[in-house]
Amino acid sequence: MVIPLDFDNARNFSEGLAAVEKNKVWGYIDKTGKVVIPFNFTMALPFSNGLAAVKFGIFWGFIDSRGTYVVQSRFKNASGFSVP
Repeated sequence: MVIPLDFDNARNFSEGLAAVEKNKVWGYIDKTGKVVIPFNFTMALPFSNGLAAVKFGIFWGFIDSRGTYVVQSRFKNASGFSVP
């Protein structure tokens, strides 16, 4: 087993990170299972083009792979980030 079954829910790895849920909050782990972005989010989506949509409370925003907000949580809906 590479990553222990310590999480309530998990998404696929994307760009080296996977969104995981524990105790009704979401964060991100790397491929060794280490938490690299703390469990702070109501919902979290996979990374795409270097950003991930995360929900904090009732609003969505976008973070980078370090967990820093690039676009603050202010949207009612969000999906994967894409560059035209």
